[in-house]
Amino acid sequence: MLGYPDIAELLTLQARAYELLMWLDRASVDNPGLLSVDAATRLARPGTAAAWVAEHRAELPAELAALDPHGPFANLLSSFFSTSFRVEHLEFDNRLVSARIVLYAAEGPTDRTALGRTQALAVKHLAASQRLPMTEAQARDLVRGRRELRDAVLLWTYVWELDRRARNKGKGPVVHQIWRSIPWERKRALTVDQVWAARQQLLDAARELVSAT
Repeated sequence: MLGYPDIAELLTLQARAYELLMWLDRASVDNPGLLSVDAATRLARPGTAAAWVAEHRAELPAELAALDPHGPFANLLSSFFSTSFRVEHLEFDNRLVSARIVLYAAEGPTDRTALGRTQALAVKHLAASQRLPMTEAQARDLVRGRRELRDAVLLWTYVWELDRRARNKGKGPVVHQIWRSIPWERKRALTVDQVWAARQQLLDAARELVSAT
């Protein structure tokens, strides 16, 4: 299960992957070829995303060019295109004249079933990592029935899913639902300590629930 250093690395890699995504969006204004149809397809797949970054290293800002584009970084970068973003192309006379990264996640009601299931699974896995025999039903009850744990559940589930994304096992759009559900004041400056405190809060609640049964 995720330790403190693992969480710190995940948040750093996610921030760098997002930084690269935003750089691509800005740079494509003057050079839409950076996000051509072929480039967009490659960036959306972990293996080819790493190769694309390596090939364009000389064009990237220094702090991004220094990153190892393989493995977790490539997985996180490509996962943005399955969770919340897509590339929008505009052609004129068979020539690409514009390519922008746009948010595509639906702004409608949150899919509460998928969100709740993912949260319960994250809590159950956390409990199991500490040898707490929590059932799936107990995890669902903890997620649904304890309003004071709402923020902690959301933070931990987001980071748990971030780890899955880094291993190319993400669940897609539900990740963006989780992110949208986190209070703005929390996610605008998310820290390792906040996530670690959420983890401890959930473990305390899990121990209380398991010991009461």
